[in-house]
Amino acid sequence: MGLVFLLMLPIVLSGGSGTRLWPVSRESYPKQFAEFFDRSFLRQTLERVKSLGAPRVVTLESMRAMTERTLVEAGLPRNALIAEPYSKNTAPAVALMAHLLTSEKISDDTVVGVFPADHLITNESAFFESMRVAEKLAANRQVVTFGIRPNAPSTGYGYIQVDTRNREAPAVRRFYEKPDSARAEKFYQAGDFFWNSGIFCFRLDHLRELFSQHMPSLWKKILSIKPDLSNFKFVYANIESKSLDHGLFEKMTLAGGSDSMTCLPALFGWSDVGSWDELARLQEENVTIDSKALVFRHEALHNFVYSAQTKTVALCGVDNLIVVDTADALLVAQRGQSQKVKDLVASIREAQLPVADEHRFEIRPWGGFEILLNAPTFKVKRLTVDKGARMSLQVHARRDEHWVVVDGEAEILLEDQAVKLKAGGSFFARHGQKHRIQNAGAVPLVIVEVQTGDYVGEDDIVRIEDDYSRA
Repeated sequence: MGLVFLLMLPIVLSGGSGTRLWPVSRESYPKQFAEFFDRSFLRQTLERVKSLGAPRVVTLESMRAMTERTLVEAGLPRNALIAEPYSKNTAPAVALMAHLLTSEKISDDTVVGVFPADHLITNESAFFESMRVAEKLAANRQVVTFGIRPNAPSTGYGYIQVDTRNREAPAVRRFYEKPDSARAEKFYQAGDFFWNSGIFCFRLDHLRELFSQHMPSLWKKILSIKPDLSNFKFVYANIESKSLDHGLFEKMTLAGGSDSMTCLPALFGWSDVGSWDELARLQEENVTIDSKALVFRHEALHNFVYSAQTKTVALCGVDNLIVVDTADALLVAQRGQSQKVKDLVASIREAQLPVADEHRFEIRPWGGFEILLNAPTFKVKRLTVDKGARMSLQVHARRDEHWVVVDGEAEILLEDQAVKLKAGGSFFARHGQKHRIQNAGAVPLVIVEVQTGDYVGEDDIVRIEDDYSRA
């Protein structure tokens, strides 16, 4: 690309649940893993920022398996992540990485870039040019953020007020949390406000100083975390959840520290893809959305349709709708109203329906599964085991399992007996019998599993041995 980045270390923040993109994005499968485009948001982000330096990912323990798989897909090591035991927002996550990087003897003058995992960048050459400018500013102890020129008075973003005397690299005057409608309109009309992109750059030693000065209680707790993370979970449980904007940047500007903060205009085709309306807008701007819907329309205009599975969708006499289909949920909304989807999800949670947070499929370190049929005394799954992978050696107390190989080659260990099965082969394990499934072939192994018993919940499992440290 012709650009040289000498000292930047990218940190990718990969948390949250993205409920505004329900039913595709859920707590068990958040937005950054969804493949609305040719690759997931997280994979796109990793492949982009690894050109700046070797990235680290901060994620949640519940997302470890999905994150590790994405790291491997992006050609990065599985251990390039730190998994938080609890979600504590962006300030603790960035403070934690500042502490751990220092413990690793990373040079104080290293420029650290902080990048959300779930944003879309459509102009990568402009992105890298912007990072080159940001790196130079941050190396001189500026905190650099990137602002998006508002195209509407949105309540969905935080705002950055700038000094407009320097339009190429304006100084930051003030950070503001997401406003109400009236205040958003005021910000939009003022002309000196940007949306906050959530992308920041600092020098490592400067970042430590800022946490020590403006968030001393948090920083003291973070410093008590041992490099081997042996007390990580205990310390993190007692840390207050706080955003970087609110915990650090607002305090800097109120304390008169805005002279050391610069907001660069983000002119690289940025979108946080924070709603179905935004996805619809992107599609209208010729961004390809990877939907599996085959759509037929009759006297139906300006509708957006997305399906995660192959499905024919017919629209007749309706306009300006958003229609989103998954295996177990259907969303129909008026265009312009999709920011309210998160309120709808809250209602579904109140009804205690698992569909609010869980998909029928789960990603595991060895591959994953999809539930095809679920009843109180039986369950049918489609298992996919990656090439070279194997499941844990495990036992169940209350269910039997019957497997049929439909593609690939399996090696089944049942107690002390090992047997290889090809497509069409089957095997049976009773409750109480130790067993393990391994992919013994050169392609992904696909198995249909039928569970029977008086209880078929996912928690009826004891792992005896495991390649992924879950035993």
